[in-house]
Amino acid sequence: MSFVVAIDGPAGSGKGTITKLVGEKLRLVNIDTGATFRCVALNMLKENINIEDEEKIEEMLKNIKIEMTEKRRSFFKRRRCNQKNKRK
Repeated sequence: MSFVVAIDGPAGSGKGTITKLVGEKLRLVNIDTGATFRCVALNMLKENINIEDEEKIEEMLKNIKIEMTEKRRSFFKRRRCNQKNKRK
């Protein structure tokens, strides 16, 4: 049996901390969706894909490879997709 737990909330509200603690306690896989989204955005910027070009986005999503480590780190083409990639 498997299940998915999603925690929603504003930036900086502690979602990552809670998911890390709960995941460790219950031995659940934790996927940092924020890092995943940043990897996709990074690829779109590198490939010069317009946010409104749905066909190119769909094709890119079919071929993108995002790697996640056990320490909740996400990588795209060996570049870490983390908080530092956020634009302010």
